[in-house]
Amino acid sequence: MTTSVDRYGRLLDRASPLLAGRTLTRIAWIGGAALLAAYCALFVVLSPLPVQDFPDHLARAVAMHDLLFHGGARFGTIFAFHLAWVPYLLGDLILTAAVALFGPNGGAAFWVVLVVVSLPCAALFYLRMRGIETGARALMLLLSLYLATDWFFLMGFLSFRVSVAMLIGTLGLVELLRRRWSYALFALYTAAIALDYLMHLSPIIFLVAALGVTALMRLALRTTTLRTEVLLAIPVIVVLLWHFTAGSHYREPSDPVAGPWFWGTWYSKFARMGSEFFHFTPRTDLLLVALLAACLLLWSGIPRLRDLRRPLVLELLALGGTFLAMYFVLPLGYSDAYYVDTRPLPLVSFFLTCAWLALPRPDPIVYPRRAPAALLLAGALAIGNLAYLGRHFIAEHAWVAQYRSLVATLPPHAHVLPINTRGSEGAVVPFLHVSGFVSMDRADLEPYVFAGDNGNPMKYFRYLHRPYDPAETWYGDIPRPNINWPAVARDYDFLVITKPYDPGALKLATRTVAQNPSAALLAIVK
Repeated sequence: MTTSVDRYGRLLDRASPLLAGRTLTRIAWIGGAALLAAYCALFVVLSPLPVQDFPDHLARAVAMHDLLFHGGARFGTIFAFHLAWVPYLLGDLILTAAVALFGPNGGAAFWVVLVVVSLPCAALFYLRMRGIETGARALMLLLSLYLATDWFFLMGFLSFRVSVAMLIGTLGLVELLRRRWSYALFALYTAAIALDYLMHLSPIIFLVAALGVTALMRLALRTTTLRTEVLLAIPVIVVLLWHFTAGSHYREPSDPVAGPWFWGTWYSKFARMGSEFFHFTPRTDLLLVALLAACLLLWSGIPRLRDLRRPLVLELLALGGTFLAMYFVLPLGYSDAYYVDTRPLPLVSFFLTCAWLALPRPDPIVYPRRAPAALLLAGALAIGNLAYLGRHFIAEHAWVAQYRSLVATLPPHAHVLPINTRGSEGAVVPFLHVSGFVSMDRADLEPYVFAGDNGNPMKYFRYLHRPYDPAETWYGDIPRPNINWPAVARDYDFLVITKPYDPGALKLATRTVAQNPSAALLAIVK
């Protein structure tokens, strides 16, 4: 009798942490979903979100909406759209459709919510396909809110941010196909690759690396077949052939000549290794990264060498290492794109996080407080990141509202040269492309909307007659470049210049039409 009671007591002792763990996991799922909703709600309220490149992307979508659905009534004399199946098209079409349904502000909100939600959804799908247990997936939901709103998000590289999530989802499909081949699933995988390409070129390049590394490891372990890996590679090869043959012909003779690739220096490479986590204030950025590291360390503890040799952990570490190597190999930029080398960094942090979550967890009976502490820290990270972003976004949104109220005094279809005098805020320049509202709100001609003929990869969207366009950063450059002021006076009617500014930098006669704390509207005296 005593033996049976002792056994029952031991069973209760072991079951109690397991029941507590399930309850904790449910709380984490609910908390993660609530925080995701809070992120989305804040970004909807502050729409259009004041992130660096977004105003120009939104302005292009507003113009495309007019060209596609209204015969160019507002923008037909400024821009042209010619359908070309090339990168960036998918993101532009989604944003254009959202603008058509909800208007510019509502469409911007829809797009940003899609961007934010995409990474948590893709991460959870991928971890499930890799067999990661539900508690670790709940932890990833909380962590992904921080990872989804990184430096690329603040820069307004929203198509790229979605493309990272799409790549992760595609790799989840790869796992399904390796586990159980199906031609219906292969067709879905092929469609996913085509959509990846139309969103951004980088997922296709990264997919080549990911498929290659994992195929070699799986073939060595005999957990896949050469036939399967060849079939998985075929859609990627077809897309690359399209891009470098038919897709590369979307340039026109008037486009800027492709410049040389440049890599920067070894010092700059090491200095920018953590650039994904750069935001506004270095101390706060370091605190958030420390919270991320502490959360993972509490969850799995310090790994043992034999744990790192597990096939799943080893493969995830190899993926993280591959993308880190790509960061050092890729150039910093070329004529059509900048920050090329930093694009693999979100995948480095993602796969290293996945590898840590794939490690065996400490015994919950021996360490009953580690999992709750890890989830608590993950929640603190998500909440702290939301407060951090919200504090800056609210102030920047108020500044943009003042700028747009000044832009509203412009006559429609005027020729306007925007001048940006504002510097950086931490690692971003939030108002660098705020001039997109000049085009979007008033259908005025201004030269800086991202288009195929001003050095951007959206070759399907072009200016019909682009006026003289000095470098958008000329005011803050040291030394300042020479500006062709007679050309400015010839091509433009107004200047919209942010504050503060030095009137002596403007070498032409102007008169003040309107001003507020954000900017001044100056008419060019002719």
